[in-house]
Amino acid sequence: MYKNILTIQTKEFNKEYKAANKAHPGWPIAKKQDSAFEKMLQDRGFSTGESEGFKAPTNPDDVMRLQYWLEVFALKEDVRQGICRFYIKDGSLLEFFRNTEVKEKEVSSLLKTDFFDLLNEKSGSVMITGLLGQSFSCTIICKTFIREGKPKHFVTVLTDEMNYAFIIEDFDVKRNKDDSVFNTVINFFFYINAFPECVVDGVPSGVKRDNNAKTLSTSEKVVSHTTVEHGFVRPHFRSGYFRHYNSDFYVNCKGQVRFITSTIVKGKAKTVLSKEDV
Repeated sequence: MYKNILTIQTKEFNKEYKAANKAHPGWPIAKKQDSAFEKMLQDRGFSTGESEGFKAPTNPDDVMRLQYWLEVFALKEDVRQGICRFYIKDGSLLEFFRNTEVKEKEVSSLLKTDFFDLLNEKSGSVMITGLLGQSFSCTIICKTFIREGKPKHFVTVLTDEMNYAFIIEDFDVKRNKDDSVFNTVINFFFYINAFPECVVDGVPSGVKRDNNAKTLSTSEKVVSHTTVEHGFVRPHFRSGYFRHYNSDFYVNCKGQVRFITSTIVKGKAKTVLSKEDV
């Protein structure tokens, strides 16, 4: 069910590592790994000086070059310390990510904060994580640039089949390839920010143990329970979207992400903000 999210890159690394091991059997493991990573970057057009030390390209507009670097950098982080993987326990939650409307203004507003650093639980300008679910797996990487005092977030999504990329700068979200991938990634970010209680350490039953893994459960706040003819309760998601509150007007919820429901099911609705929130 859960595929290797860096399959192609892993195969290439193993090939280069074996070559380094054969040529220099006395080298420490870390040095052999560095040699393999540097060779992978050089094969993608990076010079020897650029590949040593994994210096990121300085031009964020050179999309292809930056994606090449991010691919290898993500694999390096996974090999050295393991990236954090989020397992989606419920298939319907993945559909919720894919189908929930994304408000571009909310995305841009949230990404102007230290959101990515907080997600990765460490400082730095590169955020790497893995998202896995039924029939879906990917590696999500964000590289942040500061241009004229404003952040420009380059997000690339690696799947086993192909790469996707989109850029978030000011209130302009530029995307390509597939809107469902964009929705899945952004709503995943919003979800774990809005419902941290639904993120638990460990993997679902039946999955190989991973010390860097977390499992996503479904929040009751985005589920409507509807009684069907057969007498059991079937959960389904309301149509809605995530909102980032960044205005001083919202005294008690400024800086938070909340899910806004927009469809009334069976005549019942939930209110996101109470009088105390405004």
